[in-house]
Amino acid sequence: MSDNNGVFNSKDYKISRRAYTLECMFEYFVALLVADAFIAKLLKYFGTSDALCGIISSFISLSFLFQIFSVLIMGRIKNTKRTAIIFHTAAQFLFSCLYFIPFLPADNGVRQAVFIICILAAYFGNYFVTNLIYKWGNSFVNPHKRASFSSTKEMVSLFAGMIVSLGLGYAIDKLDESGDLTHGFLLSSVCMLVFCSADLVCLICIKSGDKKEEEDKPKLRLSDIMKNTLGNKNYVHTVILKCLWWGATYVTIGFLGTYKQEELFYTLGQIQIINIIGCAGRFLLSKPFGKFSDKHGFVRGIQLAMAVAAAAFAVNIFTAPGTRWFIIVFVLLYNISLAGTFQNMINISYAFVDVKYFVQAAALKDCIAGVFGFLCALASGRLLSVIQENGNTLFGIPVYAQQVQSAVSLLFVIAAVIYAQVTLSHKKTLLQ
Repeated sequence: MSDNNGVFNSKDYKISRRAYTLECMFEYFVALLVADAFIAKLLKYFGTSDALCGIISSFISLSFLFQIFSVLIMGRIKNTKRTAIIFHTAAQFLFSCLYFIPFLPADNGVRQAVFIICILAAYFGNYFVTNLIYKWGNSFVNPHKRASFSSTKEMVSLFAGMIVSLGLGYAIDKLDESGDLTHGFLLSSVCMLVFCSADLVCLICIKSGDKKEEEDKPKLRLSDIMKNTLGNKNYVHTVILKCLWWGATYVTIGFLGTYKQEELFYTLGQIQIINIIGCAGRFLLSKPFGKFSDKHGFVRGIQLAMAVAAAAFAVNIFTAPGTRWFIIVFVLLYNISLAGTFQNMINISYAFVDVKYFVQAAALKDCIAGVFGFLCALASGRLLSVIQENGNTLFGIPVYAQQVQSAVSLLFVIAAVIYAQVTLSHKKTLLQ
């Protein structure tokens, strides 16, 4: 694809790219507050077990199932901007409602049920249009610079996110220490409402797609979608690759929020400092990863990132109360790996699937990988329960469940690197 006579340098395209970058930043702020230690703090307030905390934290994986609806009806959508705004904004505001749940006049069982319903509904709205927004936002980006733009966009989110997470982490810690944790939840909800409003403004500022082009775009038959996605061997390889990666992720990551606070004895503020160290590493290496991927391809970028992830999980195998500082090394290495996996796992669809099937291809991939990831989280949660019920031992060996989970994740990552090398590393890619 050419530069189309400088259209990517036009004022409308530049404004749209900036608005999309900021929209991703505000969306990231909300995501920070429904993940890791923040969400674990809320769930433990309801009296939720460690295993259930990890499983609920992994709902994001199962929620990708909702993208199957986008496969079925995306071709009927005539106004991308309006559809994206309605569903995405509703979902973001629903996320902010999670922190109002402690104020419900009900017992903890009811609160947990309401929490699960709300977070699933929020993820439904979010992931129903996530790939639609991704394709819409990236339509204003020169395809020759897509990985570099993605890394820049990520750097903006990471830098601002460090400030937000640290500030809120310490504020909630102080309120918790004074016996006023519910006001910490209220503060979180108010901040999320502000972020959601800013997110909406950014979406409004992104240029609408060409009206005539959207009205005239052909309706894609389900048989055509299946033929150009699951009927495409290279695409299927990318799906399996993502399954392996998400298997590695969801076996361990969702269970670390409580581990950091209860076994490793870190406060929420300290956890945010550790996360900032990780985000700083990801920030510094995001641009180099983007340039590397633009030059050598998305597959090579993923492989390089996974090599770093393998080192991260290897270190975490040895993380225990006596070596609790190892978690800092893990968080740093794991976040650095995300600089090469997060965007490349999405962009890889451009390399092997016709762009007109991008939304459907990305949705199907996320659905399949999401189910696999959630099943891995369920199995991992059962493993955690068994180890804890046996006094933190496995086969008579003293060990924490998160150490065993990290070992399983390491095996998944190694399998993913080998699989990418065998199936995708030498395949011809598309530029579109």
